[in-house]
Amino acid sequence: MRRMTGLSDQWSGVIQDTASTCTLVALLCARERATGYGLARGGLQAEPAPLVVYTSAHSHSCVDKAALLAGFGRENVRHITNDANYALRPDALAAAIRDDLAAGRKPCAVVGTTGTTTTTAIDPIAAMAGIAREHGLWLHVDAAMAGSAMILPECRSMWEGIEGADSLVLNPHKWLGAAFDCSLYYVRDPEHLVRVMSTSPSYLRTAADDKVKNLRDWGLPLGRRFRALKLWFLIREQGVDALQSRLRRDLANAQWLAGQVRQTPGWRLLAPVPLQTLCLRYEPAGLTGEALDRHTQAWCDRINRSGAAYLTPATLDGRWMVRVSIGALLTEREHVVALWRLMRQEAENCRP
Repeated sequence: MRRMTGLSDQWSGVIQDTASTCTLVALLCARERATGYGLARGGLQAEPAPLVVYTSAHSHSCVDKAALLAGFGRENVRHITNDANYALRPDALAAAIRDDLAAGRKPCAVVGTTGTTTTTAIDPIAAMAGIAREHGLWLHVDAAMAGSAMILPECRSMWEGIEGADSLVLNPHKWLGAAFDCSLYYVRDPEHLVRVMSTSPSYLRTAADDKVKNLRDWGLPLGRRFRALKLWFLIREQGVDALQSRLRRDLANAQWLAGQVRQTPGWRLLAPVPLQTLCLRYEPAGLTGEALDRHTQAWCDRINRSGAAYLTPATLDGRWMVRVSIGALLTEREHVVALWRLMRQEAENCRP
């Protein structure tokens, strides 16, 4: 998978369960690098200044959860403002770091996202890596969904600068189609990861400890399932070319639907479509505010209840919209055409 996604051999990987676990491990590693392995002393309670984590206002909720579980505290998580495309603004990140330094706090980690959950926005990883390097911060990149697209050479510009990150996660159990759960966590400094995560009580020691990579020291759980097998089967059974073709099919279908939305009166795309997810809304004349919200939720709910398709409503800029994610193994153009026909029927002909 490292070779398939174009990563250099400077990365070492381990398969975890979910991106939530990987993000927690990343922030634990960031914490320990910033404190000089404070876990071996008094932990965060002994630190003279609070440590701060920075992430996009559109990052996944697992970032906040990981920061809380790692002991940073909610008050020390900064949600950086986004640009018009819902990507993190590097200038706002740099300003937030300067403000915290001036206030006597200690910047610790930055979490960027390649393909945010709501809109699949692409954070500027290269610029963020430069800022992180300037201030000695850990940079973790969440590419849980969009990381699969990096098997396509034409998509790798979306995480330009990734070689400047310290850790990253991608989930083959999402778009690539591996059976859940299968989350790939990569680090550039495996020795640091092992130092943070390892425990070696007498009852776990074996004669092979110095001869093999012991994955109990690469994450939170002691016991592990054989997750590698299902990923190996996926790659062997389909092959890289077929996996690439399927992802390109999904990207083309998303662009086809985006084109239909753009040219149809009353319909609006609310965010760019860099990958396979569309954020859209039908906005009939005279319907605004909460009334428009109710209408949006109503037609989306009717489609979901019908069983013909499943759409995910969400809020963006304070208003409800509908997300169409095109990535199922069996979804072909005919299904997208049928969905568009159904969406128009439910949204345009059924006023609240």
